[in-house]
Amino acid sequence: MVERNKLISRSNSETREDDRSADEIRRDIANRRESLTGTVERLGDHIQQRLDWRQYVADYPFVAIGVAAGVGFLFSGMFKRTPTPGERIMDAVAESLEDMRDRLYSTFDDLPLKKNGVGKTVKAAATAIITKQIADYLKDKLTAKIESSNNRIKQADISTPKEERARTAVNSEMGT
Repeated sequence: MVERNKLISRSNSETREDDRSADEIRRDIANRRESLTGTVERLGDHIQQRLDWRQYVADYPFVAIGVAAGVGFLFSGMFKRTPTPGERIMDAVAESLEDMRDRLYSTFDDLPLKKNGVGKTVKAAATAIITKQIADYLKDKLTAKIESSNNRIKQADISTPKEERARTAVNSEMGT
């Protein structure tokens, strides 16, 4: 019996909804549309407010600075400048000279020296002389290499033997 009463009440409510006029249905749809529009606008404003980075920076300035520094550090690692071959060669030469200097210092450290400081002066002078000799040697080697490459270029520019004979003939006629 309870079930029958429920069915009757449901059927009565369905008939009430069916008895509504088209105008009432349109007004109900318009009200719901306005309600949905307002809800969507509020939701959009809320999302925009949450995604506004300026507000986060204003609220958490130290965190923003930390994030900016971290991002900058990551980008600097990605776009790191690579040294040119010349720079790598110069670094290698500098490292080898430093190694030689360290070896010389360790050699002179083993010598018994007087306590008056003369030993440091002698050690510095010997190191300077040896370093100067090494630098001069490297400079001479580089100069010799450059000159030999220039000579090869000049030899490649020498003209053919016929042209050379013609030049010597012209030069000898002008000389006589």
